[in-house]
Amino acid sequence: MSQNEKIIGSESQRALIKMYSAYVNKYKASFFKDVRLDIVQGERSRLHIKMLEGRKKGEAPLDLIDCRTSGGVFNLGHGHPEIIKTLKKGIDAGLDIGDHHVISEQRALLAKELAELLPGDISKTQYCVGGGEAIDLAIKLARGITKRKKIISAEGGYHGVTGFALGAGDPKFKDTFLWNLPDFQQVPFGDIESIKKVINNDVACVIMETIQATGGIKIPSEGYFATIREICDDMGVIMIADEVQTGLGRTGAMWAIHGGLYETEKVVPDIIVLAKGMSAGYYPMATCSYKPFIEEVFKDDPFLHISTTGGSELGCYVTRKMLKIISQQKFLNHVKEMGILFGKGLNELMEKYSDLVVDVRGRGLMWGVEFINEIYGQFFTLNMIKSGVFADYCGNDKATNKLMPPLIIEPEDVNEIMSRLDKALSLFPKKK
Repeated sequence: MSQNEKIIGSESQRALIKMYSAYVNKYKASFFKDVRLDIVQGERSRLHIKMLEGRKKGEAPLDLIDCRTSGGVFNLGHGHPEIIKTLKKGIDAGLDIGDHHVISEQRALLAKELAELLPGDISKTQYCVGGGEAIDLAIKLARGITKRKKIISAEGGYHGVTGFALGAGDPKFKDTFLWNLPDFQQVPFGDIESIKKVINNDVACVIMETIQATGGIKIPSEGYFATIREICDDMGVIMIADEVQTGLGRTGAMWAIHGGLYETEKVVPDIIVLAKGMSAGYYPMATCSYKPFIEEVFKDDPFLHISTTGGSELGCYVTRKMLKIISQQKFLNHVKEMGILFGKGLNELMEKYSDLVVDVRGRGLMWGVEFINEIYGQFFTLNMIKSGVFADYCGNDKATNKLMPPLIIEPEDVNEIMSRLDKALSLFPKKK
């Protein structure tokens, strides 16, 4: 690569879209064209994502405020200076993926630091590449330690698109692949009685997102997870918390299930799964952390689960810096304060556009805006992008749009986002 070679904008936007269609996925490319989003992301900085070019010739490139953050991958925004400095330092020190068959300094250090932050006696961590793989491992561990097969998950939930993770999700993602596994059963989210009806001595685990993200930012009532904990204890069932999107400070607490949903309610599951925000957007990182008794699964063979590129040493090093930043009480208090401001702004918009918006709900900086129907919900995604906000509707609840801005936003950023959302809402035709 020559010193002057362009990395961003190496080809025209039109050429790149054609290339994507030809070599990646023509159906995705066609979808983006149909909804007038046939644009390519270019430079990113802090809260902003700038497109390479305008959609039409002579049109200025869109400059969007990122309120999607890829589900929390960019919790610290784009190009956080401390993360970049740490990444470069790790590379200069010679860190790479590392070999998973050798004991690793960076994996050991990160696991210790995680154990100090995780709730209760969750103190063992295994590394994976993505959230789906980490969910697969969590379910494997539950089945291995209980010697039971059945899995209870929630309707509207999303845990990934691989193996057991896919099995625990909604039919939308698995029907095409003939993946309706007989030992997986879904119950309505937030309905404790439905769990009581189906749980028995054949159930290995109950797995839930603490807040349903793809399901429409659904928040269960206080006491829901505490009761699940009691039921699991009574029945010898493993409780798995999917904190892939809600963990790592997103709700204003380190963990949604441990003070982030309700400050006075601090539930300790048996297993917590993390991913997305782990390395601040620079290397795929995911973890499956669990209580020590679950480790007995590996007593006879510690290599029953391996992940060749899981827990990259460079990724672990960067993740350690990320944890140091977000675990500071000052940082978490900031998320709470910005969350209150964000929620206030959204509620004011709901009041102003009460003919369009029927509900606003969230915790910290994870919010859902529910519209009168799915059509309005989907069109609002397009209106937001036209107005300079990058966010989208929830895949399992298209009437609801999910807003998850970076946790580093300041009051002036919140005000700017609300101004742009106001503009997006004003684009809907006025009712006579």
